[in-house]
Amino acid sequence: MMRLSSLLAVALILVLASVSVFAEVVNFETCPGTEDTCTIQEVRVNPCPQAEKRQACNIRRRRPTQISFDFVPKFNADQLHITLGWVKSEEEELMLPTLERDACKSTTCPAQNGVKQTYTTDVPIEAKFPLSPYTIRWNIKDPASGKRCCFTIDIKVVR
Repeated sequence: MMRLSSLLAVALILVLASVSVFAEVVNFETCPGTEDTCTIQEVRVNPCPQAEKRQACNIRRRRPTQISFDFVPKFNADQLHITLGWVKSEEEELMLPTLERDACKSTTCPAQNGVKQTYTTDVPIEAKFPLSPYTIRWNIKDPASGKRCCFTIDIKVVR
């Protein structure tokens, strides 16, 4: 008979596998000027049934939304910081202040040149967010060198 700890381990593996199975791969654009410092391989949003039709994900306020992405930095970094902002224009970006800035809490650190990593986090969309479509920019950056991985995705905040 399986021990309780073995059963819990199997249950955890099944839960983690189901999360990755149900997350939708979404369209993204790499930020100009970051192609030489990083490769973004895939971006996933859970939930995002709109991804099948190549549409912006409908993100509900006050409901859990998980975003994860696979990236390959072309640099070494002891620490990584992450920012998420609404791109109003090329010159103006409004940052999401509630996102945890220490990326090492959601991916492996130190980052190694040429080694694939996955960053996963729950994005807090508060009730005060206006209902609207947004282009959001993700930056994961080495604070020492300034080298970064960057991409944008489109979302739509809905009721």
